[in-house]
Amino acid sequence: MDTKKIERVDSIPLLYSWLSRMGIAELIDSLWQSNQNWQGLSYGKLAVLFLIYVISSRNHRLSGLEEWVVSHQQVLQAVTGWEIREKEGTDDRIGHLLSELGGDEEKRLRYQRLAGAHFIQAYELPTEVARYDTTSVNVHHGSAPEEGVLSFGYSKDHRPDLLQFKQSLGTLDPNGVPLLTQTLKGNNADDPLYLPAWQEMSQIIGHTSFLFVGDSKGSSLATRSGISVGGGSYLFPAPQTGEMPQLLSDWVTQVDPKQLEPISAPDKRGNIQTVGQGFSVVRAITDEETDYTWQEQCFVIQSFAMADKQQRSLQRRIDQAESKLRALKAKSQETEAQFEQRANQIIKQHRVSQFLSCSSSETYTLEKKFIGRGRPGPNRPYRFISARHLHLSVNKHQPNIDHALTLCGWRIYLSNRLPKQLSVQQASHFYRGQWTNEHGYHRFKKGALPVLPLFIRIPDRIIGLMFLLMIALQALTLLDFVAQKELADRGGSIKGLVPGNPTISTARPSAERMLDQFQNLHLLIFQDGSFKLLELLSDLQLLILDILGLSPDIYRNLIYFVPP
Repeated sequence: MDTKKIERVDSIPLLYSWLSRMGIAELIDSLWQSNQNWQGLSYGKLAVLFLIYVISSRNHRLSGLEEWVVSHQQVLQAVTGWEIREKEGTDDRIGHLLSELGGDEEKRLRYQRLAGAHFIQAYELPTEVARYDTTSVNVHHGSAPEEGVLSFGYSKDHRPDLLQFKQSLGTLDPNGVPLLTQTLKGNNADDPLYLPAWQEMSQIIGHTSFLFVGDSKGSSLATRSGISVGGGSYLFPAPQTGEMPQLLSDWVTQVDPKQLEPISAPDKRGNIQTVGQGFSVVRAITDEETDYTWQEQCFVIQSFAMADKQQRSLQRRIDQAESKLRALKAKSQETEAQFEQRANQIIKQHRVSQFLSCSSSETYTLEKKFIGRGRPGPNRPYRFISARHLHLSVNKHQPNIDHALTLCGWRIYLSNRLPKQLSVQQASHFYRGQWTNEHGYHRFKKGALPVLPLFIRIPDRIIGLMFLLMIALQALTLLDFVAQKELADRGGSIKGLVPGNPTISTARPSAERMLDQFQNLHLLIFQDGSFKLLELLSDLQLLILDILGLSPDIYRNLIYFVPP
């Protein structure tokens, strides 16, 4: 038999099997129906094809899908059982799909409700802790006008000169499996998003008894009141505004040392160590808008690492400012007010106005001035002139410095769960897990699901793309969750996932590391339509499939095929 071509198989069978288990195609097709002029794969199947392309190639460019489909056509048909045309993945078709998905917000919400409820039940996801956060995504669209979701706004990537949109993410612990996402206008305020997000996640999860964790933007009185009225629980850090700085100062300076509880956490090697201390205060809170009153526990917690970092930063700013002030010299003809203004600018620049102050003084001295040219002699005539001098006195306010150093590392966290329901140790533990949402954003910005650079300009297509990338993130986080849970149940770990060091073992393998182990698998295709898989699955690949609950047959069915 003559060889026709060779196609790469890699992780395509694994990804298709995983997305099929998630029911992606069926859910999309149940909500979005194509019109009678649409030919080829349905919206759901085309979405799955695009998701496999994005996850396996780590690239979302629409223009690359067509070439990818052509170069994997036989593999895709053999794995999926679908008839896949060479033009199935044109950028026009996938662009149309993104417009359809991005153009109907109600259908996207219905999809997330159905998919989230299915994942919770099918994968037995824990529902004790849910998280919510937002991030900004900058785009390099030049002078593109503000329209749709693109606008200028506060950039978390420190690029206020670029247009951006915002992306929200609501997830479940322990692996940050996303249940809810929304693409928002770039100048949208975050504060009003938290209560609707909690309400939506309550509907997806099916109850309100989970702890809703967010950042300080979720701690508005209206949000806390709404969650309490709805029977939910929250944990938010208090913003350093309003009464909170004074409360923090009073509570920290007046606390009885016997009330302080040590806070422990595992280090990178899993060893438990003390990382902080804290105490809590229970007080009554009233929302005057609704006249609703509830009990709130205020956790006052200090991180030792953060305290050390803030103390060193504060001391460094003070020392630098003091050194510059003591070296400051008056300029010729400079007035006393101008000299003080330059000194105060240094204080302002280093943000130490509470700790340092300065004052200038003016003195005059008489200096001997010889008259005429040449060297002075004993009989050389002279006269006395008055010389003006400006002096700067630097005052250090040590009580303020000591007080600020005492407050370093302390922060207030708010929750409507009382001490019997949530301890200081638990509150610290739950908030320290906020990195799970950031891990999802990292996958979007710099990781396996890169949205940047973004080449799409049409608003509905941007929304549709982010919706599909959220589904891809669900797939990766579920891979994380299933593998790590299975290894924990077995009490084992897995080796060979770290490039260059196959002896390192881990009980928390990432989806990316596992998928990378299926590279360099090839399908040999003959002229008569028969094909066979060139490589045998390794022990490591078989182990990965086993802990994911996938049958090796998804690859073995490609070992050899002869057309009827």
